Amino acid sequence: KSGGQHPNHQRKNYKANNNRHSNRNNKTQLRSRNQISHAVLSNSLVEVSTSRQLIESSDGIQNRRRVMNRLDSMLCNWSDSLLPTASYADMLTTSSKKSTTNKSNHPSLLSFGSYRLGVHTPDADVDCLVLAPPHIQRHDFFDSWITVLKNAEVSDLHPVATAYTPVVKFSMYGIKIDMVFARINHVQLNWLAEHKLRLEQVKEEKKMMKENSVETEFDQTSSTVIVHHNNEADELDEITDKIAEVVVSDQMLIGLDETSVRCVNGVRVSQYLLAIVGTNPTRLENFRLTLRIVKEWARVHGLYSNVLGFLGGVNWAILVCWVCKENPNAKPSMLLNLFFRTFANWSWPHPVLLAKQQHHPIKGVSSHPIWDPVNNFRDAKHFMPIITPCYPSMNSSYNVGEPQLRRIQNELRRATKISHDVCFGRKTWSDLFKGNDFFRQHANYLQVDIISTQEDDFREWFGLCEARMRILIAGLENPSFGTQAYPFAKFFTRKEEDGKHVSSFFVALRFAEDTEKVDLGPLIVDYLQIVNSWDGRKETMDLAINIVSQKNLPSFAFEVECEKENEVDDDSTSSETSTNTNEEVASGLDDDTSNVDASKATKTVQKSPPRSAKKKLEPGHDSGTPSMFISPLKRAKIS
Repeated sequence: KSGGQHPNHQRKNYKANNNRHSNRNNKTQLRSRNQISHAVLSNSLVEVSTSRQLIESSDGIQNRRRVMNRLDSMLCNWSDSLLPTASYADMLTTSSKKSTTNKSNHPSLLSFGSYRLGVHTPDADVDCLVLAPPHIQRHDFFDSWITVLKNAEVSDLHPVATAYTPVVKFSMYGIKIDMVFARINHVQLNWLAEHKLRLEQVKEEKKMMKENSVETEFDQTSSTVIVHHNNEADELDEITDKIAEVVVSDQMLIGLDETSVRCVNGVRVSQYLLAIVGTNPTRLENFRLTLRIVKEWARVHGLYSNVLGFLGGVNWAILVCWVCKENPNAKPSMLLNLFFRTFANWSWPHPVLLAKQQHHPIKGVSSHPIWDPVNNFRDAKHFMPIITPCYPSMNSSYNVGEPQLRRIQNELRRATKISHDVCFGRKTWSDLFKGNDFFRQHANYLQVDIISTQEDDFREWFGLCEARMRILIAGLENPSFGTQAYPFAKFFTRKEEDGKHVSSFFVALRFAEDTEKVDLGPLIVDYLQIVNSWDGRKETMDLAINIVSQKNLPSFAFEVECEKENEVDDDSTSSETSTNTNEEVASGLDDDTSNVDASKATKTVQKSPPRSAKKKLEPGHDSGTPSMFISPLKRAKIS
C-alpha cells in the first residue's frame, strides 16, 4: 500500500533477475569455451609465416651480411681515393684520437627499414645509409661512387639524384639495395672514427674464431674423426651487426643540411621503434611476427606501396609499434586482432603519434620544418597522418589520398571480421590472404599499360610512370563528374611474345547514382601531359590507357588471388582474356596533349561535356559515402 511490490511479485522479479544473470554467465562461459587461446593462435601465425616464406633462411641472412661487408669495404677504398691532399688527410687523422689512426676517413654503412627491424622477406631489398666524412660531397656519391659500382659486381644500377630523398638503387649478389647518403661535419669525426675502429676489432676477432672454429679429434676405439664446431663465431656475427647498427642521436644532426636530415631520419626511426619494443626479447619477437603478417596482408590486398599513395614499410611498422606500445603484454594473435580493430575505427585525419612532437631542436642543430597542421595548410590537408617519432617529425604517409584511404579502411574492416572469426575457430589465419574480391566487385576498370621494346628503356620509363601514377588516381577521384577511384597497389609485369616489356596497373571506377555518361579524358589529361612531356622519352617507350569491363579483365589480374602455396580460386580460371580494349580513354583528348596510341581504340568518342557534370552531388554530402554511388556492378556508359 505504501508503493512497494507484493511479496509474490518480488519473488518473481528475483527469480527473473537470477535467470537473467545465469543466462549471461552461461553465455560468457560458452564464449570463453569457444574462443581459442591466443597461445594456440599465435603458434598458428608462426606456421603461416613459414608457409608463406616470410622469414629468410640462415643462408639468406649470411648472404646479406656478406653484401653489407663487401659494400663497407668498397666505401672505405672509395673514401681513401677522394682524399684531396696528404696534409688534409693528416688534419683528419690528428683531429681524431691517436688510437683511431685513419678510421675517420672512412664512411659508416648503417641499415634501416625492414632489414634493420628484422622483418625482411627473402626477396626484400636492403635500405642503407652512407654516413660519410666531410671530404666526401653528395655530388661525389652520384658521380665517382656510381663509377665504382659500375666496375663492381652490381646490376640494375639506377641513381636518382633528383628525388625528394636522393637514392642509388642497384643489386649485388641477388640482393636489391637502396642506398642514401649523408655527410657529417668535423664535430662528429671522433665518433665516426671510434665506431669504425671498434667494428673492425670485432671483425678481426670473428675472423680468428672462424679459423679455429673447427677442431678434430681421433677416436681410437671407433677409428673415426670427431669434428667439434665452435659456436662463438656465430654469436659474434650478431654482435657485429649490433655494433654496425650504431645509435644515431640528435647530436649527429649538427651541421646536416635538410636533405641529409631526411636521409638520416630512416635510421633514426628504425632505432626508435626497436627501442620501444626491443627491450624485452619476447616483445620484440611479438612485434616482428605481427608486422610480418600485417605487411603480407597489405601486399596481397594491394595496399602496400608508398609511391602509389598507399602505405609503405615504415608506415605499417609505426602502426604496429603503436599497438604494441599500448598493449605490451599481448601475444601476436591478440596484437593482430587489436591492430585491425583499432585502425578500422580510427578517426582519420587524427594523427598516429608514438611520441610527443619535438618542436625545437637541441642546441647546435639547425631548425627544420616539422608536421604542423595548425600553421601549415598543406599539412592540414593530409588524409592519414602517421608521424615519425624523431626530430624533425614528419608525416610518413603524406602520399595517401582519399581513394587510397578508402580502400585501406574497407580492407581493415574486412580483416577485423576475419580475425574475430579466427579467434572463435570459424576461420583460419590463411583466410586473411585469400578471397580478395577487388577484380570481382567492380564493373569497370581503367587499365594502364607501360610498354617498352627495350629492357633498359622499360626500367626508366616504368620508373617515371609509376612515380606520377598518384596524379592519375587523384584525377579520377572527381565528385563533380560523379566518379570514385579504387586503385590496386600492384603492377603486373611480363614479357610478351613479341618481345615487348609490359607492366599493367588497374584502377576500379564507380559512378554517382544519376551518372549515365562520363568522359574520362579531362580527368586523365594532367597525367598524360606530364609523362608525354618527359625529356627522356624515346620511341621505344609507349603508354596505353584503356577501359576494361569486369568480364574482359586479363587472366593475369586474377593471379593476385593465388596464395604462395599455389592455392588458386576455382572461379579465377573462368575469367575471359581480352587483348583488345573496349574504348580508348584518351580519344577525347586534343592531339597535342596526348601521345597515347589512338589506333588501338575500338571506338572513337568525340569530346563532349559530360552529362554527369551538370548533375553534381548535393553540397554538404560526403562524396566518399558509398551510398551516394551506384552499386558495384551497375554499369554506366563511358567514353
